[in-house]
Amino acid sequence: MKRFLILLFLLLGLFSFSQTKSFKVALNKAYDFEVDENFVEAKNVFKSIKDGNEINASEKKFINNYIIFYDYLLLDRSDVKSIDNVIKNLLSIEKRKYYETELLLNVITSKYHFLASNVGWKEALITAEVGYSLKDFKQAKQETLTDYLYDLGYLYDKVGNSFEGIKFYKKSLNLYIKKYGEVNNEVALNYNNLAYAYTNVYNQKNTIAYYEKAAKIWETLNKNSNDNKDYLVRVYHNLIFQYINYGDLEKAQLKLSKLNNYIKKKYQTDVSKSENTYFLSFSDYSLSNIRMSLALNKQKEALQFLKVFEENQFLPYKKNIHSKYLIQCYEEVADFLIEKKEYETAFNLIKKGLSLADKYDQKQYLVTLNSKIATIYKFQNKNDLALKFYEVAQNNNNNTYFNSTKYTLEFLKSEIFFETNQTDKAVLNIKNNIEQLLFDYAQKKKTIDKLKFSDVKELVSTEFINLFYKSGKIYFQNYKKFKNKNDLQIADNLYNISNKLFREYYLKGEYNEELSKFHSEIIEGLLEISLEKKLTFQDKIDLINEIEKSASQHLAQEFFKKITTNNNESNVNLEKIKELKNELNFYKNQSNSSGEKLNKNKIIEIENSIASLIKKTSRTYQDIDKNSLDNFDIVNVQKVVDKDELVIKYYTLKNYVFALYISSNHIDIQKIATTHHLKKEVMLFLQQTKKISQESFPVSKNLSMSLMKDLNAKKLTIIADGFLNYLPFEMLYDAANQQYLVQKSRVSYNYTLPFYLFNKQNNITVNNDKLIAFAPNYDIKTIATVRSGLSDLEHARKEANLISKLFNGTSYINEKASKANFFKTINQFGFYHFAMHSLVDENNINESCLVFSNNEKLYFSELYGLNFSSKMVVLSACDTGNGNLKSGEGIMSLSRALTYSGVQSSVFSLWQVPDKETSEIMISFYENLKDGQSKDEALANAKRDFIENNPMKNHPFYWAGFVVNGDVSPILEGTNWWLYIGIGLAMALLIFLFRKKLF
Repeated sequence: MKRFLILLFLLLGLFSFSQTKSFKVALNKAYDFEVDENFVEAKNVFKSIKDGNEINASEKKFINNYIIFYDYLLLDRSDVKSIDNVIKNLLSIEKRKYYETELLLNVITSKYHFLASNVGWKEALITAEVGYSLKDFKQAKQETLTDYLYDLGYLYDKVGNSFEGIKFYKKSLNLYIKKYGEVNNEVALNYNNLAYAYTNVYNQKNTIAYYEKAAKIWETLNKNSNDNKDYLVRVYHNLIFQYINYGDLEKAQLKLSKLNNYIKKKYQTDVSKSENTYFLSFSDYSLSNIRMSLALNKQKEALQFLKVFEENQFLPYKKNIHSKYLIQCYEEVADFLIEKKEYETAFNLIKKGLSLADKYDQKQYLVTLNSKIATIYKFQNKNDLALKFYEVAQNNNNNTYFNSTKYTLEFLKSEIFFETNQTDKAVLNIKNNIEQLLFDYAQKKKTIDKLKFSDVKELVSTEFINLFYKSGKIYFQNYKKFKNKNDLQIADNLYNISNKLFREYYLKGEYNEELSKFHSEIIEGLLEISLEKKLTFQDKIDLINEIEKSASQHLAQEFFKKITTNNNESNVNLEKIKELKNELNFYKNQSNSSGEKLNKNKIIEIENSIASLIKKTSRTYQDIDKNSLDNFDIVNVQKVVDKDELVIKYYTLKNYVFALYISSNHIDIQKIATTHHLKKEVMLFLQQTKKISQESFPVSKNLSMSLMKDLNAKKLTIIADGFLNYLPFEMLYDAANQQYLVQKSRVSYNYTLPFYLFNKQNNITVNNDKLIAFAPNYDIKTIATVRSGLSDLEHARKEANLISKLFNGTSYINEKASKANFFKTINQFGFYHFAMHSLVDENNINESCLVFSNNEKLYFSELYGLNFSSKMVVLSACDTGNGNLKSGEGIMSLSRALTYSGVQSSVFSLWQVPDKETSEIMISFYENLKDGQSKDEALANAKRDFIENNPMKNHPFYWAGFVVNGDVSPILEGTNWWLYIGIGLAMALLIFLFRKKLF
């Protein structure tokens, strides 16, 4: 009997195997038809075996579910309820086979596609997350998983969480590359979408990097053939826009050249121009060329490209969406012309755009174009017409969702009322506008004087920042007319709200030149208002803290955006930290704004990742991170100011320059000059100084009246801003006492108040007093009298040898002064002296570098991220080049890069310094350091000695160029000769008394 049962089980097993085999054959056939989207034949395959005895019950159930899914795909894909049962059935299976998981994910995909098209992105994402949460998710086919992860990235991006979108895009990307390799269209599309997602988190570097990756793949794939879908055109178009916005016109032109060559090659004939891709590609081509022409200030070229776009007979506007491309071109050229005050030409273009927008019902353009007409009339002082067209724009603004347009248009009307002396009407209009905004946004009824930042803290956009501070500006102007204290209070509050919104905006990681202008006006408004109010000490503290948190954030973002970091481990970690901090800020704000429970696990996970990465950075970076801007307090700054020290922080703003004076027992804010006048004086003074002109003395006298009247302390710490970064304050001249500032005060510099505080509190000990000096030779053998260009520096080598001997140090001279040898010595010495050329490019700080032997360049961006712990770095040669004067970032980038890498102080020059005289000052500086003097004192004394010893060379050109930035504490304990003399006298007295007793 037992033998019979075993035989029966074997037969059943064979029969079962036969069934599974038939099912597998049918399944594979169906899959093959699915690849070609032939769902009819795929369905027929399953129908042919569904009612037979070749399949078991579970397989039959599976096939029935699949047939329902095929019916859904073959119909209009609208009956989503029909596949809900399929999803329910498949979810109920406890242990799904791979093909059941495969079908489940495909059905869920169809459902979230339906929801995305017909209901909303959020609902689609909720459904997609169901599939991703399956324990057996990874059991499905690789191509299914790849597409599913890609879709999740897209959905997260669409609901506003691009941080999660980026993560899923990257997961999908890894699978694509694993399956297809790097050079594949799907990989390129993924890179392209990653780039777009990075624009949403304000990471322009990664946006450009991923667009470049996509472009490279499509260039390879289409090297010998045309790109059927013109992906290359679109990616070139996006890169051109990014590079122009980034300020890199050279790379923008390179991409434009590629785009133009592509269009010229592919669309030569009328037949090719009839292809579906031609319209969008030619539109991208036209807009890119117009943007590039405008960026290069080539107005005629821009107008010519626009004319060709208008007259192209192959561009029929068959759809609404088509008209927007030409309208956008009209808008961008009109904006340029309005800025140039060519109002008539701008007006004609706007009228063309309005005609097209009206014909194709492009409401958003009816709003913006009518606003531009109003702006033209306003500039022409035709205020009645301006008001009329602002109202036309308002009437076309039928947005059903909350945005800034409605309130911006109303403010612009208020601005006209104020400028036409209808002050009461203007102020009342602004009051009603802000109160209406609050009601529409939060359903709160509040008067403008009761408005708080917490009421509007989620309105973090440039438009709302602009609206609040400009509304505050009108209230402040009204106060200056009528001295109504309530107007002053409201103005102060509106400026503060805009400043806080500005700071929140920067926490996203965004930086652009337009925001920089906003920031200047906001800070200026806050400071001007402070001078009208009787501020208590605590009021001053609160004001400065708010200003510094946004000001320093602004400078940090400017630096981080501009600096290009090398792809080494340290720099990669710093980039990751920056991205994670932006993501952390997003989740914290998202949780609060949505009113949902805080996503604590997500926040903790990100915080742990940040902490782990920070441990891998330099000690300096770790300490700077601990003293983040969120924790900054001016009270802590005042606590570390020495009794004989005065710290001066300058703010060079749109109209005025302000100075913040901080001593150990006092804080004061003063308006010291108009920006235009002071900048003109500083630039003239520097120009004359570099020419060794005696005409610089009268200019210095004028400058001193603005900058030196309150500089009476023995020790001065200057925190400059903008063009003042180029000025060595030591050379300001006191005509009354006939002496330079350096002759009565020692001066040092810091980048920001948070950096000053960091340097004062810095407890990082570098237990290394060894010195190394580098002095390379250069190819140009002409002996340089001035340390500029790349001429040979005879005195620099002598200087390096003498300084090295003075400290019993090491010197690398001529060929040994190589970049490779520098890297080998990192962290082996406490002091680094570079008697070499330094090239500073003000237009592009990433081109700024130190030049070692064989003209090897060490870029400042390479220093950033290094773990370069040293007490001091001295650059005894510097060439600031002939770059445009911007914000001083080119000069200060060196100090910033060195500081972040772990260097505690740096000494460098602000112009092309004379070779022989520099050596004399440098040697004297090091001798003073060896005697135990602080760095600022040592440099001041070296300059004083030079002036005294060289009366024929007392002109500032010879001695004023070098400045010390950062920690100024002594590097060595000096010899206390008085102590030794005292001990000697005491010993002599004891010997005398002892001998007296003997006799």
